[in-house]
Amino acid sequence: MKIIEDTGLEGVLTALERAQEKFGLQTGELAGKLTALGTAKARKERAIGYALDRISMEEPDWTFVASHLYLNDLYEAAAASRSYDASSKYGDFYGLIRHLTEIGIYSGDLLESYAQEEISLLGSEIDAERDLLFTYIGLFLLADRYLAKDYEGAVFELPQERFMVIAMALMQNEPKEKRMSLVKEAYWAMSNLYMTVATPTLSNAGKSFGQLSSCFIDTVDDSLDGIYLNNWDIARLSKDGGGIGVYYGKVRAMGSDIKKFKGNSSGVIPWIRLVNDTAVSVDQLGQRQGAVAIYLDVFHKDIMNGFLDLKTNNGDERRKAHDIFTGVAIPDLFMEKLKETDEQGRSTGEWHTFCPHQVKQTMGWQDGAGNALGLEDFYDEADVKHFTEKYEEAAAHPLLPRKTYRAMDIMARIMVSQLETGTPYMFYRDEVNRQNPNKHLRGKGLTSIYCSNLCSEITQNMSATTITKEYTDEDGNLVMIRKPGDFVVCNLSSINLPRAVKADVLERLIPVQLRMLDNVIDLNTISVGQAEATNKKYRAIEYPVA
Repeated sequence: MKIIEDTGLEGVLTALERAQEKFGLQTGELAGKLTALGTAKARKERAIGYALDRISMEEPDWTFVASHLYLNDLYEAAAASRSYDASSKYGDFYGLIRHLTEIGIYSGDLLESYAQEEISLLGSEIDAERDLLFTYIGLFLLADRYLAKDYEGAVFELPQERFMVIAMALMQNEPKEKRMSLVKEAYWAMSNLYMTVATPTLSNAGKSFGQLSSCFIDTVDDSLDGIYLNNWDIARLSKDGGGIGVYYGKVRAMGSDIKKFKGNSSGVIPWIRLVNDTAVSVDQLGQRQGAVAIYLDVFHKDIMNGFLDLKTNNGDERRKAHDIFTGVAIPDLFMEKLKETDEQGRSTGEWHTFCPHQVKQTMGWQDGAGNALGLEDFYDEADVKHFTEKYEEAAAHPLLPRKTYRAMDIMARIMVSQLETGTPYMFYRDEVNRQNPNKHLRGKGLTSIYCSNLCSEITQNMSATTITKEYTDEDGNLVMIRKPGDFVVCNLSSINLPRAVKADVLERLIPVQLRMLDNVIDLNTISVGQAEATNKKYRAIEYPVA
């Protein structure tokens, strides 16, 4: 539906009349107010504000009135930047790609992969009428965060062009005989809002910077090198638009020893504060601050020594991290302890918390390769309770330090924190590892998945990256050799299920959507080497519905 043709008074009034006809909305009150405003800008802003103020359960379609009014802002801004007539809505597509490539916004891959005739043909496939499918907030966020602008912030790219550039970027390495048809299919799927790509793909596909995957998960080694390498990796991934989950369950607790000096460890809280500051500082070219979720096991000694209070508004601010998210990894045994009661129904289940470093030192558990293991490295199978056995063995050891609480007191602290801050997330580690299709790679009963991501929805094998050697080569270069761990990568695309089902397009949609996801893995340029290797190793994809 065509709503508005210009931003003068006549155009705005015409838009409101058409909205009244299309949606049955009463726009006469606003029409009278607009005549008293002297500038087109003031009329336009008043009209958009009026429409937004009237969005309700009874009249939800006001969002489309606001969207269509705002859409003309974008047309005019792009036309001014690219020197074409705004009444045509979209300008020369090849000219857009060539210009943004010349100034370094777009990657050179588009012009290298597609001939001018092909790009012009794809430009003719762009359907401006599909811009009218956006709600106001959807259009505003797309324009504000994802459409390509120049270095001064001037609008160049329009919504349908963003979709087409994404399609071209993701299909660039397909066989030439079917590449153009695949680009058109991908554009069809996105422009009709049947699906959406991940946020980094939406923002970065076709551009000369950034990567395409949504989320990552790292495992922090219990060493100064491991902690700071993790922080460096977080900064690099956040810079490129990735959200990060971080497992801190292997890092020694407060009061543990360092190099055999007793009581010198400050625990996980200071290191988490460092991650918090990194997330705030590396703000993705000013688009948004970094997003990081830190997970800790409920049997870690620091769980009740500051971790559950990291985001609350009371207590010592020097032990707060308000800008990260938190999560707790919970074994089945803890939930069973919550159910233990006395004759009066009062909770009696005890729960011991340990320092992972002290557990490894004291218990002497090892895997087949001779690597030291902690409690976090075991989980309960359905038939054999590996974690429960090790937990009870640790609890019975007279020389292993621990702090003991009622299990219900820990759960109460978790719930208070959730009520106040929305966190911690709950990650049920035993069930996740039981369902893991790749658990055979670690061994029966040994944990492969320690935590999840920002959304608590990724479950992939994890392990820490470690430094194995540092030396100076014959040319005087400093060389660091790292043994890469499994650094989890989430390749995401979402399907708009109600819309796709209503249009009866699932059979057509799913093959092209999955092809786009698979191509993301091959085309991606992840700045963290171990994440790149893990991505190619597992080729994991996530396919949620909305």
